[in-house]
Amino acid sequence: MIRLEPLTGHHDRNGFDCGIELLDVWLKQTALQHQGKGISRTFVAVPAGESAVQTWVKSGYAMEATSIFGFYALTLAFVLTDDLPAKQVKRYSRQIPVACLGRLATRSDMQGQGLDQSLLADAVNRARTAAQAVGSAGLFVDAKNEAAACFYQRYGFTPAADQPLKLFLSLW
Repeated sequence: MIRLEPLTGHHDRNGFDCGIELLDVWLKQTALQHQGKGISRTFVAVPAGESAVQTWVKSGYAMEATSIFGFYALTLAFVLTDDLPAKQVKRYSRQIPVACLGRLATRSDMQGQGLDQSLLADAVNRARTAAQAVGSAGLFVDAKNEAAACFYQRYGFTPAADQPLKLFLSLW
């Protein structure tokens, strides 16, 4: 009933509300611009068709075919080994290529239903595929707060020793 696809101009970015203004504003004002400039790629969870929209509406959700349930953004970057967990530092040179999970958010009325895990799983799979094509040591995330850091740790991300909001998931 949900499909993941690249963000385009036809998606209703203005109707998205995850409860965190910074993330809402980024999706509405920046995501498509960054995508057009090649800075990042944003992927959105949307209804999987008109019948899915009708099912969601019957369940009490306000939505249309262009509604966004959640999103995440990926980019490539270099990080210093100082930003990695202690056990990873010895494996790499001072600076390494990584995929970065820059944003991940789920619509307020859909939180707690597993969509965030699905978005994260898709991000990890895309990062792994990219790593096989261009080289990347892992997936890096700079969590916004402790709750977000705990979420990522549940799925295998390890925090940096001195910076608990910087987390890393080795892809190799």
